[in-house]
Amino acid sequence: MTIGTIGVLAGLIAVVGVILAGMISDRKKGKSSCTGNCSSCGGHCSH
Repeated sequence: MTIGTIGVLAGLIAVVGVILAGMISDRKKGKSSCTGNCSSCGGHCSH
């Protein structure tokens, strides 16, 4: 591997880590992407 490849790989890992940390933080704060409108939801609503 070249130094450039390692740099790009490290950058991608850092970006993914920041995104995951933000998602975990939002979940702990009770934030969700669910709008509560189950009729238009593509996911599986439990209620």
